[in-house]
Amino acid sequence: MNSPIWAAVSGWELNAELEGPNALNIETLFIALEGKGLIYDGPHKSILLQHYNRFVAANPNNLRHQVQRVYLAILCHDSDELVGALVDLLITLDGRGKALQQRLLEQGESLLSEADLALFKDSVAQGDNQQLLSLNKPKSVLCNGDFSLH
Repeated sequence: MNSPIWAAVSGWELNAELEGPNALNIETLFIALEGKGLIYDGPHKSILLQHYNRFVAANPNNLRHQVQRVYLAILCHDSDELVGALVDLLITLDGRGKALQQRLLEQGESLLSEADLALFKDSVAQGDNQQLLSLNKPKSVLCNGDFSLH
């Protein structure tokens, strides 16, 4: 075989890769994608949270991934990730799904500061995402800083 593809992969040790540090990431992702539920109950929540950050960045209209990301941030007890996930979700929903927004806020309220929680609740009640501009949102994958609304 003299093809460039064969030359590129001929020295690759499959077993070494499967036993390497990336194996955990790959296994976690496959297990999570097989699951039917919204809440992951496995041991590698923080690894999976990073994958869902990428999923949401790539396809923000996938509500399932958005909600799973919020739940993973709650399960990881990561308030910064939760703020970012909630900001992204509220931007995407744009005033729709108030019951879902309120339920997720209730479930994550113990991780949010009082000021952030009040701002989120006010934003949901009024359907006004402009208020989200005042939040510290470094973990938002859709904002990456300030954003504008149409």
